Amino acid sequence: MMISFLRKFAPVVKGILFALPALLFCAGAVAASKSELPDPPAPTANSSGPETAGDLQEQIIAERLQLSLVDGEILWIQSEKDSFLAILRDSYEAIPYGCIIINIPPGGIVDSHLLYRTLAKAAAVSGWVALSIQPSSVGSDPVANPEMSSASARLDAAFDYVVSKGIENIVVVGEANGAEDAMNYIVQKASPAISGFVGVGEWDAVLNEANIPILDIAGTRDQGAVTLQNVRAQKFRQREKPIEKLQIDGAGPGFYGYEDQVAKRIRGWIKRTTPGVALKR
Repeated sequence: MMISFLRKFAPVVKGILFALPALLFCAGAVAASKSELPDPPAPTANSSGPETAGDLQEQIIAERLQLSLVDGEILWIQSEKDSFLAILRDSYEAIPYGCIIINIPPGGIVDSHLLYRTLAKAAAVSGWVALSIQPSSVGSDPVANPEMSSASARLDAAFDYVVSKGIENIVVVGEANGAEDAMNYIVQKASPAISGFVGVGEWDAVLNEANIPILDIAGTRDQGAVTLQNVRAQKFRQREKPIEKLQIDGAGPGFYGYEDQVAKRIRGWIKRTTPGVALKR
């Protein structure tokens, strides 16, 4: 019975074996032609995921934010160094007054601090776009690393993204080392689109070359921040554009319980200092 079965189907098997090389050749040709096609250019920002292999921690943060974020858009912005996580909150106004870029300290988690969520939401309601960026795991050190640091590269990409949306009235908000990274970047960039800077908490940076309005915020219970704030006020008292010093009575380093007050004071300062409307191209 087995022999008769093999004789019956022998022609079919021979046909398959004869055609197999041709089929494999065609499949290889199709694959080769696909590999020769040029890759499409990567977008400046997207909401689907990182364009390059990014930090695993940032991807985990993004997955968690997908479950909890209800008032913003998760973006992956491509810098010269990597793709990084950011959260965009659009202005409630059709034509925004400008944009605030929020830069927290290296090692922090974007949008995890109630203060900056409160500020971003309040800015959007007040007619401003808010872009909160995930900091690099390492900050900028222009002395040790004269090339663009990862922190500066992320700020530069965030800035270019905002300008690409037609917004040319930008205020940068930074906390602690994030404020230092932001000010180092502002000095390098020296762009007329940067109209103000808000430094929060304990930070120290060279301000001589940054001829923009500065708001310096410290909690009265944060002695390190208050000390540096007083040093800056004394050192740069002859500055062309004086540094406005603001102390939040009773607040500690994290401003816990004072988030609404800080956000309100920042909004008032921005409205008074940089009232210009964004330019839509």
